[in-house]
Amino acid sequence: MLYDRPYMRQSPSETAPPKTSMTTTLIVITVAVFVLQQVLNVFFPSAFGRENTFMGDWLSLSGQNFQQLKVWTLLTYGFMHSTAGFFHIFGNMLGLFFIGRIVEPILGRERFLGLYLAGTLLGGSVYLLLHFNEYGAVVGASASVMAILTLFCLLYPERPITLLIFFIIPVTVKPKWVFWGSLAISLGGILFYELPGHSHVAHSAHLGGMLAGILYFRYVHNQSHSFFGSNSINARTTVEQPAWFKRRKKTEAHISYKVNRSNRDELQKEVDRILDKINASGFGSLTDGEKQTLDRAKDLLSR
Repeated sequence: MLYDRPYMRQSPSETAPPKTSMTTTLIVITVAVFVLQQVLNVFFPSAFGRENTFMGDWLSLSGQNFQQLKVWTLLTYGFMHSTAGFFHIFGNMLGLFFIGRIVEPILGRERFLGLYLAGTLLGGSVYLLLHFNEYGAVVGASASVMAILTLFCLLYPERPITLLIFFIIPVTVKPKWVFWGSLAISLGGILFYELPGHSHVAHSAHLGGMLAGILYFRYVHNQSHSFFGSNSINARTTVEQPAWFKRRKKTEAHISYKVNRSNRDELQKEVDRILDKINASGFGSLTDGEKQTLDRAKDLLSR
């Protein structure tokens, strides 16, 4: 019965302050590393006044570093940024803030962190695949942010979002077009700019981050081994289904689950899914529709 579930009872822990979001934690860590880079550049410059190379030698990702068995650089490069300009870290952290605060409540802290790091690892792996015998290094959280952005686009392809072009011009677009546009830019950037050596942007790392988001959506989120997901309810799934499988009228403002409550088995599956979501993300992550389902199920399933 629902009343037997420990997280359905009132407890003192419910009044405890909420944990800091993983999005905020990642931003703080990344900014702290950037500040440390600047401090080393100012107080411990290399020869001829150049920037300090200590962190770059040990934390940035390059074919040379990897051949020297610095395998940890597959992760650490994602927390470093170019100190030549502020916009590199500013753009990445701005994207992480706006997208992360939407995606993290759906996945929960642990899975969100796992996807973020998977984007870092896969982005670095694709970069190494193309530049293993080169000396150039890559830094930045772009691959991780691309993984989070890709998952958001696949979850809500039809939800209009507003982007600020050059941080000034507002443009409203559907996430599915952001996904296809990002994929085209990454592939084109690799073929026409990165491989010929005409650009310092690691488009290959961006592509690797997108692959991480796609793989997570396909094999972890909907668990149907289909790129377009599944419309069935999986009791172990703790995230909401893709928006494009929920039919809605143009005048509707929100998307919500429609559960056949006359079928006891289907209702039980939906309740189990919601309770698993509470375990993973907390009661506050539930939608209004999910809360209503729990309230009605208390009476129906107790008969």
